[in-house]
Amino acid sequence: MSVLRRNENRAARGKSRQGAAFYDLDGTLCSLNLVHSALFILANLGEWSRRAGYLLSFAARAPRLYMAERKDRRLLNEVLFESFQGISGDRLFALGEEYCERVMVKNLYPDAVAIVAANRASGLEPVLVTGSPDFIAAPLARHLGIEHVAANRLVMSRGRATGRIAPPVMAAEEKAAWCAEFAAARGFDLGCSWGYADSYYDLPFLAALGHPVAVNPDRKLRAAALGRNWPILSFDKIRAAEAAAPGDRAFEFPGGSIDGAT
Repeated sequence: MSVLRRNENRAARGKSRQGAAFYDLDGTLCSLNLVHSALFILANLGEWSRRAGYLLSFAARAPRLYMAERKDRRLLNEVLFESFQGISGDRLFALGEEYCERVMVKNLYPDAVAIVAANRASGLEPVLVTGSPDFIAAPLARHLGIEHVAANRLVMSRGRATGRIAPPVMAAEEKAAWCAEFAAARGFDLGCSWGYADSYYDLPFLAALGHPVAVNPDRKLRAAALGRNWPILSFDKIRAAEAAAPGDRAFEFPGGSIDGAT
């Protein structure tokens, strides 16, 4: 075999083993959640009469939201997104920018921001994969310097939201499938990739990656992470952090406590 061919093979193997870092948003990078963002959007639509109508409609959905949260994250997204029916796409994106600038940026976990930067420095391509709507996820991704974003999108009709989510819905198995398709299309190796999430509903997403990390996990995800010997990180919004890149010292930084290790 020629030296040129050996070098080509080595380069191909190196490329195939490049990894990405996939991040959930709510509860993982940020201390807020979907309900909080929805209420902000509905409370800032414009004149009071419109706001009151949307907020009352949202309140009427509260029992369904509660049951959906206990049963199925996909169903929760579908019920929540119904609240945006009739709102113009331009207004949603304008309010998404405002929410990101005024609220979300101030509620990012410092440790999470440090991990994104450290992972990027180590060669991992950052990817935001979230059930949040695209009009909120996109401006936050720009703030964090993340180019690739997978978020839920509302179906629009004549410039206004129908209240329906366009497929694929970023939840559970569909979230994992999107990551696999993204990695295959760009030559990333899922076995060399990292994933960060906080909810038991993200178990299929985390399990699809070679280096899953439970961040501020709920009770069920904590139990699953402990049983599978996954790292568990607890972020504190008020403590600054200095994160290390993935590797032997990946989780040895102030501000993030470790309950498990791979």
